[in-house]
Amino acid sequence: MILFCQSLVNGLLLGGIYAACSAGFALAFGVMGVVNLSHGDFVMLGAFITYWLFVLAGMDPFLTLPFTLLFLFIIGFFMQKLAINRLVGSPPIMSYLLTFGLHLVIANLALRTWTADFRTVQTSYSGLTIIFAGLVLPYSRLATFALAMIVIGGLYLLLYRTETGRAIRATAQDREMAQLMGIKIFKIYTLTFALAAAITGLAGSLISSTFVIHPQMGLPFTITAFCVVVLGGMGYVPGTLWGGIILGVVESLATTYLTAGISLSLTFFLLLLMLIFRPGGILGKGIVE
Repeated sequence: MILFCQSLVNGLLLGGIYAACSAGFALAFGVMGVVNLSHGDFVMLGAFITYWLFVLAGMDPFLTLPFTLLFLFIIGFFMQKLAINRLVGSPPIMSYLLTFGLHLVIANLALRTWTADFRTVQTSYSGLTIIFAGLVLPYSRLATFALAMIVIGGLYLLLYRTETGRAIRATAQDREMAQLMGIKIFKIYTLTFALAAAITGLAGSLISSTFVIHPQMGLPFTITAFCVVVLGGMGYVPGTLWGGIILGVVESLATTYLTAGISLSLTFFLLLLMLIFRPGGILGKGIVE
């Protein structure tokens, strides 16, 4: 029983991280209809920013978050202005091709700049754990989970409690009507994509102390984000929390009771079942066109 509970807790902590890594993907798709295949590279860039600030400036990983947020917001802003805006109204295949090309450019530039070496962020509290009711809770994962929940909560409040959020949701629901109401949709698109990049980079900083960092880590996180968003509902940002938790728990239980290698197969099997029987996501609020 303890083993099952420990596995369940590990899955919940992992699921919160997955949710934070996927929220930007859901936001960009929900507003612009763009499937961003370079999404995981924002995670990679956020992790590297934290790593280098930790190594060169001795900054605690959690103190690097504002720098990551600003840097990735700027990158997302210019990427949207220069490339993604051209995709608005285009067939979906165009977004696949362009964003996959951006993934190749970012990943290979990172590979040339930082080499393929695996890196980790080891702090003084990396090995610390909290024992609660017989369960082992790693301090770094617990703190990462808490901050990931704050990120998801902050994004929810922005979208549903502010004027800017209402403009973003109006643009997502009906672009033409939003224009008629005076909303400058291309400014909303730019803000949305920059915000999605910033949130994703922030998630990358958060996982830098629990995951191995390397230039090719982006594509696996893109696949994970896609699975999480489908489970939660394509384009429905609050659903990423449920999608992330489901995926995290499934992977954790599979690793504990089966083998680590089969967890990925179960992930895609779960994705297939969701697409067949509930394409709107676990809450039924996703885009199913």
